[in-house]
Amino acid sequence: MSIKKRYHDLQKASQIHLGWQWLLPLRGADAYHLKSLRIPDTDEQWDFDGLVLSLVKVLIDSLNEESLKKLIPYEKREVLKDKSGVALLEDVLYLNCLEGADVHIVFLRKLDSLRSSGGAQGKRQNYLKIANHFGVEDQSLQHVFVNTLNSASDVLDYFIILVNSGRIREIFEKNQMEAGYAILDEMIGMAPSDRTDGSVNHDEVIYELQSKP
Repeated sequence: MSIKKRYHDLQKASQIHLGWQWLLPLRGADAYHLKSLRIPDTDEQWDFDGLVLSLVKVLIDSLNEESLKKLIPYEKREVLKDKSGVALLEDVLYLNCLEGADVHIVFLRKLDSLRSSGGAQGKRQNYLKIANHFGVEDQSLQHVFVNTLNSASDVLDYFIILVNSGRIREIFEKNQMEAGYAILDEMIGMAPSDRTDGSVNHDEVIYELQSKP
């Protein structure tokens, strides 16, 4: 199964099970990045670097950070409000005890670092250190990118499993409910309670919060 097929499968699963996209759709000029993913035609550095950039655009830069932040428990959102990219994804997965994330987080961090240091003269030493993690020193760039695509496909498979499991939706709705009560407490000066009063106003506000992606 190709990485493009997995990407579209994730989009479908997200729409069905979440009502929002785990990875934001690539539009306009950015749509090129998904279309361009392939085994490199050459073993040239510029070709490899361009494909790494496209892969980062698809897997990392497109993360739906606004919705992912709603998977963070309300009491931790202020502390983590400036997190983004892989760091945000890592916090979301670990704070919610979602297993199996480690290998994928390591890969995404290395991939992002490879993008950041790729080809730049002043960053050559850093690039070589990161690139060697991918096996650049003893394989052709074409072979390296094949392996990188396989790891990227595994990441998408992991996202699909998470979304299909229903766990993400459950966490999202629970956190939205808790956020709604916390906001109401702040607004009307309520003391913390066990939320058993069944207030109509509470329910209306909570429903409104839950309905927002």
